[in-house]
Amino acid sequence: MHILFNGSFWTQPTVGSGQYLHGLLRWLPIVAPQHRYTVLIPAAQVRAPLPPLPAPIQMLLVRTPFDQRHANLAKLWFEQISVPVYAHLIAQNRRAGEQVLLHVPYFAPPLQGIVPIVTTIPDVIPLILPEYRGSLHVRGYMRLVCHAAQQSNHVITFSAYSRQDISKIAKLPLTKITPTLLAADERYHPAADATTAAALLHARYGIHPPFIYYVGGLDARKNVATLIRAVALLHQQYQLPVPLVIAGKPLGASSRLFPDLDGLIAALGMQAGVYRINVPHADGALLYQTASVFAFPSFYEGFGLPPLEAMACGTPVVCSTASSLPEVVGDAALLADPDDPAAWARALLRLLASPALHQHYRQQGLRQAAQFTWRRVAEETMRIYEQAAYDK
Repeated sequence: MHILFNGSFWTQPTVGSGQYLHGLLRWLPIVAPQHRYTVLIPAAQVRAPLPPLPAPIQMLLVRTPFDQRHANLAKLWFEQISVPVYAHLIAQNRRAGEQVLLHVPYFAPPLQGIVPIVTTIPDVIPLILPEYRGSLHVRGYMRLVCHAAQQSNHVITFSAYSRQDISKIAKLPLTKITPTLLAADERYHPAADATTAAALLHARYGIHPPFIYYVGGLDARKNVATLIRAVALLHQQYQLPVPLVIAGKPLGASSRLFPDLDGLIAALGMQAGVYRINVPHADGALLYQTASVFAFPSFYEGFGLPPLEAMACGTPVVCSTASSLPEVVGDAALLADPDDPAAWARALLRLLASPALHQHYRQQGLRQAAQFTWRRVAEETMRIYEQAAYDK
């Protein structure tokens, strides 16, 4: 089989879809070396040396008529014209007996395809949450790709919860959608030396353990406001002044999509108890490793990788009961209602006040994270390819 990939996210290895594509292309040639792999990359995105591809994988840079003129049209042309044309040309010149398959590893399949198509849809957030529906152009684009997904031979998602949502929103039969749970990158593991890690943390960020940690977006869906309120209760009601460290993009002007977290922190008198930092990709593991507790209060996630990364680093987790998150953490984390700051405060207190419970969830988390591997993701994905390529 010759497997082609829409490689739009190859140049963005730190974002979710880029991490997914990099993980697949690292492991697929290991679990299935008998196949050929080619990645189609938009030439307009190449502004610096590309991340290297694993040796067996071929790369094709693809240009569009709009590369220097209109980014949105270039994106649409690449997805709907360039990728299908290249797939057709490669299929015409395939080896005898070889099947050609296209994998689009994000929500942008072509409307028509000459070869079998597998599409990955992590979630349908813009079609479910009103505040994320965006402009008329965004809504039109989402309707387009939703229709295109119906033409795919099979759809991959990352959780059983997302599978149900995609089936309902995109009007796809459940038999056409398979969840392949993700895995944390191998760089997420417990610190080799906790003292050294704590010293490095202080040198770079001026922070000492213990602290509660959150990393992720600061938009309304991420529900950071509930966590801030919970930590305020921890400080003011339970007299446990463990600071909260928030790693994410700087807080900007408030809106329906981005709540005024600065104003909330000030209103609660928590300016001295909340640290906001920017963490480069290279330091991602360090913050997890040195945190006392990782908190993830999100209202909606297609999968929710940060809790898994935290558990892989040996950090106990308090996690939202919403959407797919209970699938990710299992019984290896404390769960709390995302609408209940008091419940979050009690859960944080339990882990911070009990060394025995803290150690219990550290070990449970390590065991849970160990069940999620990129080898398994690649093996399950390859089975989907084979079904889509050869089933009539």
